[in-house]
Amino acid sequence: MNNPELYYLLPFWLTVAGSLALLFNEAFFKEGGRGMAPAMAALFSLAALAAACYQLWGPSVSVRLFSNTLKLDTFALGISAAAALSALIGILFSVHYLTTEKALTGEFYSLILMATAGMQVMAAANELLTFFVGLELLSIPGYVLAGYFRNRDRSIEAALKYYLPGVFATAFLLYGFALLYGATGSTFFEAIKSSLASESIPITVWVSGLFILTGLSFKVGLVPFHAWAPDVYDGAAAPVSAFLSTGFKAAGFAAMARIFIEVLPLSVHWSHVFVVIAVLTMFIGNLGALVQKSVKRMLAYSSVAHAGYLLVAFVTLPMAASRDVYLALWVYLTAYTLMTGGAFGLLSWLTQKSESKPGYADLGGLGLKYPLAGLAMAVFMFSLAGFPPTAGFFGKYMIFKLAVQHGYTTLAIVGVLNSFLSAYYYLRIIVYLYMKPQTEPESMSSRGFSFQAGLALSTVGSLAAGFLIMLF
Repeated sequence: MNNPELYYLLPFWLTVAGSLALLFNEAFFKEGGRGMAPAMAALFSLAALAAACYQLWGPSVSVRLFSNTLKLDTFALGISAAAALSALIGILFSVHYLTTEKALTGEFYSLILMATAGMQVMAAANELLTFFVGLELLSIPGYVLAGYFRNRDRSIEAALKYYLPGVFATAFLLYGFALLYGATGSTFFEAIKSSLASESIPITVWVSGLFILTGLSFKVGLVPFHAWAPDVYDGAAAPVSAFLSTGFKAAGFAAMARIFIEVLPLSVHWSHVFVVIAVLTMFIGNLGALVQKSVKRMLAYSSVAHAGYLLVAFVTLPMAASRDVYLALWVYLTAYTLMTGGAFGLLSWLTQKSESKPGYADLGGLGLKYPLAGLAMAVFMFSLAGFPPTAGFFGKYMIFKLAVQHGYTTLAIVGVLNSFLSAYYYLRIIVYLYMKPQTEPESMSSRGFSFQAGLALSTVGSLAAGFLIMLF
């Protein structure tokens, strides 16, 4: 391969090219080009997804690019595919929403694709500075997207509550990186790992690990750094929430996996820390979701609980093979992208008459009036709750199986009990869709092709992904 940087980074180049093309389209064609923006964004994200999947299902690779600053392996390609999938779902669901709100612009889709490029860099980073560049490439568009509707107080509040914790998280990460560099003299992952191979680990390294864990916990919404998530996901537009809660979480956990598998020394002490955080995150996320009256806030708190489930995989790091941990995380994050992205996207249409604060009552009877939409939402809820044979079930199965195999049976049982607890508020939505009186008699506007495509992709993916895992 004469140009490995071009071939192996093709998903990244496609997302960057799409983002820049959308900016040029907006700048030179203005109003006339805005109608093309959704199609352009969808095509570029679909091309990036196809490129990542093609490379993912080909021969296993592990290549270093750009002077060893990037490492392209199966996990990086898998997260790259999940990021492109998250972008595609967010784009497809946003067209109807933005058109209805008269807020369709090319900048919106450019920001989504630029954030996606940041996710891909984070997943493939093999050096601390490159990691930080990817993080900022991801975070800055996210702040803008959260406050995209500048005429809404709740949107501005969401942006502010997302920006401030994000700045603190970045500060913690940078300080952790500085301590790690000071202790090892290198910013490259392999060099850091090699210098820490001795039995005597400086206290500075453990302190740097705590700072890095704190910063990443902010990014993925782990307890006790989760308070921003419900307010941001509730205040942002539903399609934006779909993107923020899926792609950003995938990138955050991918980054955490890279740091704690390939950089910091594996130790049972980290497992003890992860156990406490995982249990607290699962319980607080689920208990918070139980008492919510807003459906978006319920989904936001449930995203916190899912972060707790994902953290269970990190508990097994000192014993489990890194390949098994990477696989479990990738399967869960892909399933989570499909079911959560679909739920937020569908919610933007089902509750368009009360988008300011959609409650359970706003869903009353809509499953009977709109059978396909109701069926899709039911699939998402069953998958989020972990019912077989949905993708969500197999994601949780792989995580909990990993815990049981390496002596953390009690933790797996706690995770299963939390899944049963979450079934109450997920199934509550289905009850309102089919068993409660309809509260909104007016017909809602046509969903359009893009919305239907996003709905089909999310629904079929939430079901088919589970069957594909069973087959292979």
